[in-house]
Amino acid sequence: MKKGLILALVLAIVAGGSLWAEQPKAPEPLMGPGDLALSVGLGYGFFWGAIDVSGGAEFILGKFVIADFFPLTYGAAVKASYYSWNGGFGSDYVDTYLGGGAFATLHLGFKDLDLPSGFYYLNNVDTYIGLGAGFFSYTWGLTTSRSTEFRIGLRTTGGASYFFTPNFALTAEYGYYGYYNTGLIGILFKL
Repeated sequence: MKKGLILALVLAIVAGGSLWAEQPKAPEPLMGPGDLALSVGLGYGFFWGAIDVSGGAEFILGKFVIADFFPLTYGAAVKASYYSWNGGFGSDYVDTYLGGGAFATLHLGFKDLDLPSGFYYLNNVDTYIGLGAGFFSYTWGLTTSRSTEFRIGLRTTGGASYFFTPNFALTAEYGYYGYYNTGLIGILFKL
C-alpha cells in the first residue's frame, strides 16, 4: 500500500508540474499595448486636384480577449484632416475644411486569430474603429461672399492597415469629422 501511495504521489507531482510548465506564448498583436503609431495620408480629393491630407498619432493602452478567441486592443488617438479645393480654371470659388478630434480606438488584428492556413496573408492586417469628440471649421463660397461654420461634436474613424514590417504599414481609412468626411490612403509608422 505504501508503494501505491508513493506512486500516486509521484504521478500527481509530475501531472501537476505540467500545469506550471510554460505555456506557448500568444503572438504579439500588430498594434499591442505600449505601441505608439504615427500616420499620414492623402485623401480622395487629392486625386482630383484638391489638397487633401490627414495625419494622426495613436497610443495603444491595453488588450483584452472576448470568449477566449477574439483578441482586441484599445487605445487613444488624435487625428486631423485638412482639405482645400479651388474651383479651377480662373474660378474664385473655394472650399476649405479643417477638422480633427480625439478618439478611443479598438483594434482587431487577424494575426491574433486562429485562421485556416489558406488565409495566412491576413496575418498582416489590423482593422480598427474609433469614436470621439472633435471640431470642424468649414469655409466655402466665392471670394466676395464666403461663409464659415465651426462646430464641435461626435467624430468617427475606421480603417485597415497592412503591415509590411512590424513597424511599417499601408493604411486605408475613413473618417467623419463633422460636416466633412474623408477617405484616405496613407502610411503608418510604429515607434
